[in-house]
Amino acid sequence: MKKLWYLLLIPALAAVAFLVWQNLPSKRYAKHMTKARMFAKENNTSAARLEYQKAYDAQGGYTPYASLEVLELTNRINLQDRNAALALANSKSFVEKNPGIKQGRIILAQLAFQLGETETAFEALNTLIEADPGYFPARLLLTSVRAKQGRLDLAEDQLRYLYEKYPDSVQALLPLAEVLIKQGRVVESRTFLGRLLADNPKHTRARLLMVDSYLRERQVDSAALVLDAWKESEPEHQQAIQVRKARIFSLNNRLPEAKSALAPYLNPKEDNLQALSELAILHVKGGFYDSAISVYRSMAEISPGARQSSENLVFYLHLKNQNPARALEAIKGLQVSAKRNNLLAPLIAAYIAIGQENKVATLLEEQPDSVRKALEDFRADMVPDKDFIGQWALITYYGLNHQDFWVFQAVKDLYAKWPRSELAITLYTGQLSAVGNVKEAAKVLGTLEKPNLTQQIAILQLLSRSGQPEKAIAVAEKLSKENPQLHGINTTLADLWMTKDKAKAYLYYEKELAINPFNAVALNNMAWEYGINQASLEKATPYLDKLKAAKNLDPRILDTIGWILAMNGKLEEGEKYIRNALDLTPDYPAFQFHLAYILNQAGKRDEAKKILDSALSNKLPFEERKEAEKLLAQLG
Repeated sequence: MKKLWYLLLIPALAAVAFLVWQNLPSKRYAKHMTKARMFAKENNTSAARLEYQKAYDAQGGYTPYASLEVLELTNRINLQDRNAALALANSKSFVEKNPGIKQGRIILAQLAFQLGETETAFEALNTLIEADPGYFPARLLLTSVRAKQGRLDLAEDQLRYLYEKYPDSVQALLPLAEVLIKQGRVVESRTFLGRLLADNPKHTRARLLMVDSYLRERQVDSAALVLDAWKESEPEHQQAIQVRKARIFSLNNRLPEAKSALAPYLNPKEDNLQALSELAILHVKGGFYDSAISVYRSMAEISPGARQSSENLVFYLHLKNQNPARALEAIKGLQVSAKRNNLLAPLIAAYIAIGQENKVATLLEEQPDSVRKALEDFRADMVPDKDFIGQWALITYYGLNHQDFWVFQAVKDLYAKWPRSELAITLYTGQLSAVGNVKEAAKVLGTLEKPNLTQQIAILQLLSRSGQPEKAIAVAEKLSKENPQLHGINTTLADLWMTKDKAKAYLYYEKELAINPFNAVALNNMAWEYGINQASLEKATPYLDKLKAAKNLDPRILDTIGWILAMNGKLEEGEKYIRNALDLTPDYPAFQFHLAYILNQAGKRDEAKKILDSALSNKLPFEERKEAEKLLAQLG
């Protein structure tokens, strides 16, 4: 009986053990982290920050994932406090201390992109892609950065890469369709959207983009039919649908009905930003600029993320309202630098409009040489007329809001009133080119009295694209004579002569290489001529060596190097380059044929046959299709 008293110690010892276990550093860390995440989700940033600090104290540090959470929370607090510069600095510091954490660079790139620091965003993403070419989040965000930089062609390249590598990825397909819409290639965009809707007829985002594609062409009835046929959709998409309905009413000049469509979503809260933004656009369309400015100011108050863009738009609306002094006041809080040079040109316009040329001179002195030259050209053409500046600001305003159907009309109005203005001519040319009217674009740009070098090159490109090779050659030869050291002009001439006189074309490639020894196009084409057409590895080697040294990630160049090596007996080295090309553009049939040929030569018939089957099932055209079919037949 006496021995039974020891049993009474068991519960006490268990309680002590439990308390000790609960107070282990790892357990206290986990407890505080759970609370911190809960508070962060509830947007209780003060409580979340306190719990994160307790977690840090309990364990003496954070796990890598937790350190990312803390960075995101700190950035959110800084943005709420209107301290974007500190948020960006913290993100850069994190990346410097943790270069191996991919998500840290993504956070830096996202923040830089949000703040208009597109070069910083590009650098962060490029570092990720160089280390891992297939890293999906980096590639996807890079498309947005390129689009914001005005390089929709480069954004499209990135998205096509993702779509080819991940053909079932809606994340790649939908942005690709959207970029095509923005470039005016709406029929092509609807082809992609049709594929998705065939498999998933109720996919809301795809249907919204289908509506946008019709609106881009101002096919209001077709857009309305798509919306009217929409019998079911999730509640979270209703606002987006109503926004499109408002656009349709607006395009039919039924502004009261457009505003009525948005009415359920106009309470000043973050969930309603889509509708509030559309309401502001409707105010602008009706000429009520002060009302639109009030809407943007309310958006800036309810959403830290919308503050930067809202302040930008208020700036442009003051310019449109012929009040550049208020525009300058509105933009005072924004950090304007060479990295955000999208704001430098309108700043110059505002200073010109109020007669402060001294401010323009100061602003120009602060810029790097390349930026200063472009801005000086802009100032020389900028009409010191508030009405002109206001119309130009309206064009920019619609562009920032992705209202392409209004941009075209606003640009057309600018050109109609100021047909001799270099800026008006340039903008109208860009719009005509975007909708595929390249011949008219070349004609309009050709009305410039004294086109500068950049404009002459643009005229050359438009003539070439519009099927006017004789005129294009005349312009190119004149440019070459006047600018003998101009990079790229001889490559253009070579391309133009290729169908007429190959020997002359190759002379132009050599002329280009004498000016610019590392021109990738000239090196690529000369290497192909000697290595494939003439089957002389010896003659091709000088060009191949320069292509290899440049470490260019263009898959076409990688394929050229690999194919030349393979066709001249170096199968193993050639295979490596062609596989690298296919890593960048999966399922590209010409590259697949080249790889299959190499594998067959190496005795890997089954693998070669499988790759050839894939290449020939692809609908993309390629010159060697018949050779691929012949090889497949030989393989049985």
